[in-house]
Parts: sequence; structure tokens; C-alpha cells
Amino acid sequence: MKHRWILAAGVGFIFGLAAQAAPARADCVADCFSATYCDREMHASGECGRKLNDCYLSQCKRPSRSYGAIAYGAQSTAAGWAFDFGTAGDAGRRALSNCTQHGDDCKVVVSFSNSCAAVAAGTNKRFATGQASNREQAQANAVAACGREGGAQCKIQAWSCALP
Repeated sequence: MKHRWILAAGVGFIFGLAAQAAPARADCVADCFSATYCDREMHASGECGRKLNDCYLSQCKRPSRSYGAIAYGAQSTAAGWAFDFGTAGDAGRRALSNCTQHGDDCKVVVSFSNSCAAVAAGTNKRFATGQASNREQAQANAVAACGREGGAQCKIQAWSCALP
């Protein structure tokens, strides 16, 4: 009986540490526990513990917010994007840096978090952005907004998703 309490306390302590080390997702420990198949032999050999640890390291250390940005140059039609950054500022700087490699009129036109964004431009240099929870809808929103802004024959110039 005493050994069970010690084992239970140790397991609780380990799960507590994993949850504390993971500000990203409060439910990641439960997700890893339910997603990791372990039979009696895997427990005995330690393989189960390794599988759970791998899951914790890959899922629980992920940030809860992921930032992205798109930079665009209307005259040059240069585009640059960034995704999965820890801050909006870092994402914007990367997108701008990527865009300026292809044009000198680049500006960050959309920043986003935990979503997707797109830029659509018309043949008359009018452009607009769109955001949504998935790429397809972000693109559709950008094309529709471009048309509302007076863009002619709007087409997607760039898109990106930053999802946790």
C-alpha cells in the first residue's frame, strides 16, 4: 500500500511539472495521455514513459499563440510572409525582410494570430487582405475585399497561416 502512494505521488508530481512547463495548452497532458497507447509490456519496459515524454515535449511546449504577417508592395507586386512566430513584431519583421528582397515598396499589410491571412490584388494595382480560421476562407475573403476596393480581376498574391 505504501508503495502505491509513493508511486501515485511521483506520477502526480511528474504530471504537475509537465503541466507547469507548458503554458501553451492546459489540456496537453490529458491529450498526450489519451493519445498514447500503452500496454502492460510497454509500461514494464519503460517505452510508455518515453512515448508520453515525446508527446509532452512536442505538444506541451508549443506556444498558445502563433503569429504571422504578410508584407506586400503594390507597385512591385513583391510579397513576403512569416508564420509561427512568438510575437507579432518578429513575424512582421520577417515578412518585411522577405518582401524587400523582391521589391522596394513593401509594407506589412496584415498581421494575424492563430489564424490565416491572404492578400489579393487586381490588375489595376488595388489590393486587400482577408483573414479566417483556414486558408481557403482567408483567400476568399481577400478576393472579395479586393473587389469591394475596386480591384479588377483580383487574384491571390500571398497567403499564410499561423496556427498553434
